Amino acid sequence: MEIKKSLFSRILITVLVLVFVSAAAFAGGQKEGSATQTSKAVDARFNVGFTTDQALSTLIPDESWQYMEMGCIFWPLVYDQLWIMGPAPDYKPIPMLAESWETKDNQTWTFHLRKNAKFHDGTPVTAEDVAFTLKYLPASDPAWEYEDTDCDDIQVIDDHTIQFTLTAKHGGDYPPVFWTPILPKHIWEPYKDDMHSYDNAGAVGSGPFKLKEFKADQYIWLERNEDYWGNKPGAQTVVLKTYGSAEARNLALKKGEIDMIGYNGIDPLSLSSFKDTQNIEVKIDPGITIDWLSFNLHKENAITDINVRKAIMYGIDIDRIISIAYLGYAEPADSFMYKELPDHNPDLPQFTYNIEKAKAILAEAGYRDTDADGTLNDPETGENLVFELLGPSDWTQEVKMITLIKEQMSDIGISIKPKIVDLDTFYEFWYAPEEDGFDISIGNEEPGPHADWIWEFARSWDNGGEGWNCAYYNNAQFDEYLDDMAEQSDRGARKADLFKMQEILADDLPYGFLLRWKSINPVRTDRFTGYTSTMGGVSTWINPWSYFNVKPAE
Repeated sequence: MEIKKSLFSRILITVLVLVFVSAAAFAGGQKEGSATQTSKAVDARFNVGFTTDQALSTLIPDESWQYMEMGCIFWPLVYDQLWIMGPAPDYKPIPMLAESWETKDNQTWTFHLRKNAKFHDGTPVTAEDVAFTLKYLPASDPAWEYEDTDCDDIQVIDDHTIQFTLTAKHGGDYPPVFWTPILPKHIWEPYKDDMHSYDNAGAVGSGPFKLKEFKADQYIWLERNEDYWGNKPGAQTVVLKTYGSAEARNLALKKGEIDMIGYNGIDPLSLSSFKDTQNIEVKIDPGITIDWLSFNLHKENAITDINVRKAIMYGIDIDRIISIAYLGYAEPADSFMYKELPDHNPDLPQFTYNIEKAKAILAEAGYRDTDADGTLNDPETGENLVFELLGPSDWTQEVKMITLIKEQMSDIGISIKPKIVDLDTFYEFWYAPEEDGFDISIGNEEPGPHADWIWEFARSWDNGGEGWNCAYYNNAQFDEYLDDMAEQSDRGARKADLFKMQEILADDLPYGFLLRWKSINPVRTDRFTGYTSTMGGVSTWINPWSYFNVKPAE
């Protein structure tokens, strides 16, 4: 979820979709006022800790709502969506402001809204608000520009029915308009042409929490929306607190100042200090983050040789990296698709550590140490195989990984020069491979189960892929499969497209997939229960469920 225009999944539902949520689900389709209340709500403040670099500095709905950890936790609590992704293990679409939706052609969609939903100021939520959001929010900031909100036509049928036609068909397992806050038109209309001109100090949404107080880069204090249309949270208030460092945040959890860490949990080195801490339960969940190598195919050097890239992948001892840099809390990855999902191709080639194979590939391709300095030489230029490996200083585990990769590459005759920069500089280089600021780069992302958008990292640079394509990769056949998959109405054909896309990437190696690190989340059990684990842990951009479901401990 980095600061780039992404193309989220264009998804398929060919017939009427009426999804009813079970009694255990948060949204529940409850009648207004029917939600269960907690007897301990009077002192039910749920405190969650973030670090300074994760803090939210503004309530304007710009890219910080998506790419700052506190931001992407804040807005789904305050602003309802038409639908949200349910929790593990099914990750099903769950109705929120929309009770139901349908389409006949996967391009024109009709959504039916709840009649009892209100904004925090008491104004009813209507189809006009949805239309306003679809028209102006994507135009206000590139962070909200997705194909599943890109409309050719928007029609308000009545107060609670909206119909819109997308510029492209939308296939898959989820409806369109994913992860989009519905804004109140009556507040935002004066600022529709420049939403950055309004500070949004009141942050009026229609979600289960409403804003009580905000101190930029310090804390966000939310209180339960007692007039919410659905099940009300068990916590009376939620406070998202900022700490100067991960160490200070972790200490606050041990002392009981906070109940949970707001994003990404703790690093493996910190785990031992929590294991025997009273009233702390450590939850270890499958990770959401996938790490890979981006090979810069724009560079005019040997990194464009598939043999060199294959040798690099065979020369990486990923098990050793997992053991040393992640203390075992990671697993190998071979795709943008998580291995437990049905669309993961199980037959992908595995670049299992094999130093002799790596050496043989290079030798067969003509690479020799012609100057006897311990580093192989390019048979065409005579230059040493020396590559810069880019990484951000903020990613401590990845920095360790870079050091280990450097050591391992020396065993096959390749010299690695680490290029560690600050995070902003890293992204400037990473998203601009044509500027040749790196040869190889560490990369990572959090695709989530709703992962269609992640494949835009491999859309041909010359075919609109310059937004996220960090490898300067071009393959027209891949683009054809990607476009068909995105609009595909047949589930089997869609899966076949995804299998083929994964095969192409494994063969071409613009990206060398490395690992998926596990999520380690210590939570306090003396004050609250009901923490909800999903892929990535108890609190991520796809998981607001802990905030919805926690309740005071008995």
